[in-house]
Amino acid sequence: MADSRLQFVRMIAARAGALVMGVVASVIIARALPPEGRGTYYMAVTVGTAAMALGHLSVEQAQTAMWSDKASRASLEGNSVPLGLIVGAGAALAAMVAAAVFQGYANMPDLWLLATACAGVPLGVGVLYASNIAVLRDRPHVAALAPLAGAVVQCSCLAAVGLTGHLTVYTVVVVWSVSLAVSLAVLIGAGGVTVGRPRMGLARTTCGKGLRLHAGSAASYLLLRSDVFLLNALAGPRAVGIYTLAVTLAELSRLAVDVVAQITLPRQFGRDVGESAAVAARTVRLMVLLGAVSALTMVVAVSVLITPVYGAAYAEAAAFVAWLVPGILLLSAGRPVATFLLRFRSPWFVVLPSLTALAVNIGLNTVLIPAWGGVGCAIASTAAYTALVAVQVTSFVRMTGIPWRQLLPTASDTAQITGRLRRRPKELGMGRAQ
Repeated sequence: MADSRLQFVRMIAARAGALVMGVVASVIIARALPPEGRGTYYMAVTVGTAAMALGHLSVEQAQTAMWSDKASRASLEGNSVPLGLIVGAGAALAAMVAAAVFQGYANMPDLWLLATACAGVPLGVGVLYASNIAVLRDRPHVAALAPLAGAVVQCSCLAAVGLTGHLTVYTVVVVWSVSLAVSLAVLIGAGGVTVGRPRMGLARTTCGKGLRLHAGSAASYLLLRSDVFLLNALAGPRAVGIYTLAVTLAELSRLAVDVVAQITLPRQFGRDVGESAAVAARTVRLMVLLGAVSALTMVVAVSVLITPVYGAAYAEAAAFVAWLVPGILLLSAGRPVATFLLRFRSPWFVVLPSLTALAVNIGLNTVLIPAWGGVGCAIASTAAYTALVAVQVTSFVRMTGIPWRQLLPTASDTAQITGRLRRRPKELGMGRAQ
């Protein structure tokens, strides 16, 4: 129990530290750049992250699906970093070709800035694959330490350049790419993943399995970030600068929920359908509880602090956060259900809900952004996230026979879970099924 408690404390400390560094970095950027400049920087980084998300081939999902085969684990681990760098390089090249084609349209940044962002893509894909392996190896504290190290370097560099008064959009993007290199180095150096000689046969098998899941993964990413592209095209960089700050702040509320998801992921493996379903249901109850508390805390904190900390130019972000937080936390709380469906159902049970929610998101954004700007974008996103989770929960309930009410904490369940959260981190989310 002591080891589990130490692991939990390390993870919370690492995630909290990374979030604090992220907040400090966002303040430095907001104070140095006007909303238009922040919007331009964020669009360049979004192109880079889009290249990662659309080009990573869902290898991390294939790793998760194949982890049950113990004989393949060492090879999956050894392949993760080299495969990430290779796949990421291909994704970066594809992104630059697309950027050249669309240059001059939809308020896109210039090619040099986009090339700088895309330089971080291979590193980011390597971090993605390696972090997933660290979690599957039951070393989530290392997976949490990597982004902390990257965030510390990012924040330190931004602060150092900012003190000279020479912080520009370009330097912010350079620092972002460097932070990904630091995260990957920590994952390897801290023992989260071992780099081995690539096994090309297994690499092809992993990529092939991942590709069968990739439509859903790509749709899930576009569900989360298509609003930024649409907002940039329909409202311009200033709106993007304010809205993406709100997204950054709203996602801070996921700290406790994401830690629970990482800790409990290994417990869903090595079990039959019934046991895995029970673990998923208990975990969702805990995550719903933590999410509700986090959502309320974040909305109140942002409404009070946004103007004093970030300046009057970003005051609108408070309203955006209030609309975004419910959807973001609902989506996070549904992760155990999505993992269960990934293991025990056809990949289309993951793909189709994501595609449906993406269509809802694009349709609503196209209508609401011209009318309400960033608020309309936030409303559309929350509606789409809710639609996705509703479809996933419906599939889960029909397959397992577990009533949907058992995914919501009751008064007694809440007391039991909060008591265990205080006293026994080892048993997070593992209370009796109601």
